[in-house]
Amino acid sequence: MLLRLLPALACLAAISPATAAASAPAPDLAPALTPNPTPAPAPARQPETCADCYGAQEAREDLATLYRRLQQEHVDLFARRDRAAHDAKMAELLARIDGPVPKAEFHLMLHEAMAFGRIAHAKTEAAILDALAHVRSGGRIIPLSVSYRGDAMLTDQWAAAGGALPPGSRITRIDGLEVADIESRARRIISADTDRLLRSQMEAALPIFLHLLLGPRDAVEVAYVAPGGAAGTIMVPSLSYGDMTALQDARPVAAPARDPLRRIARDLGQGIHYLQPGPFLASEDERGETGDAYAIEGFRRFVDDAFAQIAASGATDLLIDLRGNPGGDVSFSDLITARLTDRPYRFASRYEVRAGPATKAIWAKRAAGTEFDPGSLSGRMAAAIADAPVGGRVAVDLPAAQPIRDHAFRGRVWALIDRHSYSNAAVVAALLQDLDIAVIMGEETADLPTTYGAVESFTLPHSGAAIIYPKAYMVRPSGSEETRGVVPDIPLAPGPVGEDRDIMLDQALSRIAAERNALSYTQPER
Repeated sequence: MLLRLLPALACLAAISPATAAASAPAPDLAPALTPNPTPAPAPARQPETCADCYGAQEAREDLATLYRRLQQEHVDLFARRDRAAHDAKMAELLARIDGPVPKAEFHLMLHEAMAFGRIAHAKTEAAILDALAHVRSGGRIIPLSVSYRGDAMLTDQWAAAGGALPPGSRITRIDGLEVADIESRARRIISADTDRLLRSQMEAALPIFLHLLLGPRDAVEVAYVAPGGAAGTIMVPSLSYGDMTALQDARPVAAPARDPLRRIARDLGQGIHYLQPGPFLASEDERGETGDAYAIEGFRRFVDDAFAQIAASGATDLLIDLRGNPGGDVSFSDLITARLTDRPYRFASRYEVRAGPATKAIWAKRAAGTEFDPGSLSGRMAAAIADAPVGGRVAVDLPAAQPIRDHAFRGRVWALIDRHSYSNAAVVAALLQDLDIAVIMGEETADLPTTYGAVESFTLPHSGAAIIYPKAYMVRPSGSEETRGVVPDIPLAPGPVGEDRDIMLDQALSRIAAERNALSYTQPER
């Protein structure tokens, strides 16, 4: 991935609920001297005094509040780790507090508490905000930008001057740690359901996570295998954000000229139409003066025009490109999906919410300021939360989306996904697959179509850290509860680092053309 660090952090926020209604131990454990296979991350900084600390009692109270309120609000806190394991983890964290705790260190402890449950939508960003403050103040970070190919962590940008560590190199060690050890440490502070989802977040902002895991460094040693097979090591110096982007601009790496956030509808000829919807939320231009991310009219006009073009073109095949799509809201994506089927449908086979005290208060406030359509998802959610007992987990009867007849498309539908098809993009792909609307091509998504999501948040009393929790559990239309991304019907590998052609798109179009030719060949004469 292109390493543009501040925008990349938005990718982490994009790993959010499929439908919007809507991490590390203390440094004094001397990990290098113990046999712990996943030693504690170093603190972002170690102040000489405790002027920038939380008192021991404040830290303990925040941790206790965190655990108590998560049990009240999280739709299923113990889904992946049972209560006994959580109890032991919280006891371990509390035992580390034997005096004032540096704020940066405590924020990492909060990350560790949240990441322990292995649910991506249960998280805090307190330590990430510390790291971003370091970057914005001119602090230096290790400029490693990476992409995964299978289990291999590959560089996708130049990280230093000279010819060592060229893009496409497979990293084998960072600071003496094997990649598996780096990932194991990262898992302690990054909320992720699966290793694939963990890696996708590391791709988005590895320099930030290295800063949190290793602490400030002037340089780190990186061992690698170059694309040609030669092994090497290099000391990669830390850089300011400005110097890092200047280095990348001075040494550009070829890549497909594609922006996944653009909205594109294009006739490719030979009966194939291409549709890249972009995010399922309003763009900056579409939000207007109100700044409303759910202002849907601009997106509606785009979709109306796109399907009018498709109808006029006489296309028999439609390719929907969801690669790199950060997701958004189902009300947007339904404008597309409803034109591809002649049957009512629901985006999930099950949708349950926990009506915790914070969630009930949040939705009571929303209901007071908004007149919800009782038949809409938001209206049904509001009613279910209001009627449920405090802390109760209740099913929401999802409204069925009705087919849209205007310029409906009844040809062959194909969807292209990758590991960065997040949130509602993964949900749309699962919906198209489960309802037999489309053939899914590409690579497995990192995000999950059966997931804990629809997040809300509360704030801790002393640190002020925002704690994000999932209030809902949704199951994909097929009913599968497997903890896995959307698996394509036709797997397609991404292109190699340094390739400017869109290899995956070319492969997809070749498969569509082959299918068209096969159908033409077998079509009986009239």
